[in-house]
Amino acid sequence: MRSPRTTLTAAAAGCVLLLAGCGSGDDADAPAESVDRSADIEAALEEGGDLVLWTWSTKFDRAVEAFEAEHPQVDVEIVNAGQSADQYTALQNAISAGENIPDLAMIEYFALPQLALSEQLESVNDWGLDTLEEEFTASSWSQMSYGGGTYGLPNNTGPLILVYNQEVFDSAGIEPPTTWEEYAEAAERIKEDSGAHITSIDPGDAGGVNSRIWQAGGRPYQVDGESVAIDFSDEGTLRVSEYWSDMLADDLVVSQPGWTDEWWRGLGDGTLATWITGAWALGNISGTLTDNVGDFRIAPIPVWDADAPENAENGGSGFSVIRGSENPALAMGFLEWFSTHESSLEAQVADGNFPAQNTTLQDPAYLDEELDYFGGQQAHRVLAEASDQVAEGWEYLPYQVYANSVFGDSVGPRIAAPGPVQEGLEEWGADLRSYGERQGFDVD
Repeated sequence: MRSPRTTLTAAAAGCVLLLAGCGSGDDADAPAESVDRSADIEAALEEGGDLVLWTWSTKFDRAVEAFEAEHPQVDVEIVNAGQSADQYTALQNAISAGENIPDLAMIEYFALPQLALSEQLESVNDWGLDTLEEEFTASSWSQMSYGGGTYGLPNNTGPLILVYNQEVFDSAGIEPPTTWEEYAEAAERIKEDSGAHITSIDPGDAGGVNSRIWQAGGRPYQVDGESVAIDFSDEGTLRVSEYWSDMLADDLVVSQPGWTDEWWRGLGDGTLATWITGAWALGNISGTLTDNVGDFRIAPIPVWDADAPENAENGGSGFSVIRGSENPALAMGFLEWFSTHESSLEAQVADGNFPAQNTTLQDPAYLDEELDYFGGQQAHRVLAEASDQVAEGWEYLPYQVYANSVFGDSVGPRIAAPGPVQEGLEEWGADLRSYGERQGFDVD
């Protein structure tokens, strides 16, 4: 198998062909026309058949079983083809080879523009499923859309939240901070009380930094057809880079790769007092730190302006039908049921998924549920409010998969050293501008 970076470059190189051909033009961002093919979808569901679904998440098994129970003539095979970039590598290889192409795949929001531009995904507009837009949060729907089309249906979202250790906060005599200024003050109190760091920053996590910039009002990526602008010098980006550079320099936060055994131990024993993450993380922490029942609580993410609170997404994904599926009508039928049917959504939530669907986010039973792991807190209310406050206007690059893969080469060392994060962002931006030009984009 080719290395991820080689494959990602190849995928982006395929975008050049689109820019030179049918993917470009003055109407590239015009809304795609909706085509009602509900009769074809219904016929495919009645006839049945086999589907292959790629996902690395374990939160969807029971939802698929529920679908199969209602549609016994359809068999859905779940395949783990690798996580995130590894799956996109496998997908590119399958499409290039013209074999072993899945019918559907989980696609993270940051990766969708690149995969849509390289024509790897079916547009739901061509099947009439774009009429489901009101079923989903505005942010999740916009992130499944690119160039006037929508390339799948949203599944989960990651509005920023703060997971905090109640005992550590109680020992330091502090409440959850509501602003980033208060967060820095809390970090000092915690350091003085127990020597703990208030959080960690992963030097390889582009998504974590992007979400902080998004929340602060930064918009470093602007895309208009073939034109791409990359600017890490706007006010929101500068605010974030200065803040976290100071926190690192003052040893109030620690540079540490996330998701390792050491990192989980730090969360579990309180040497890391908080986790800045997306709303999808509740199932991850409760399923991993099983000895910490009752230790954690969920709070709204601190904001820059208490009078005008804004949030951002940190992660999230949807499901798309892959171009080359042998039965796209059946795949679309599964996608609609899986994404909107009550039985499916209940199963996904029960398995720890944070939904992009408005019906669940507005359901009193969901909002009022008291979560034992989080001390009986009605944590879903915090998550739903976080989702409502996601700011508009964020865009990803049409080669964001590549961008994220090289983040650690430029910004990462400034986090790890630590050093001026802004210098790393400027270096990253220069790399991304150069790369975009090589791929045929008009880059500013």
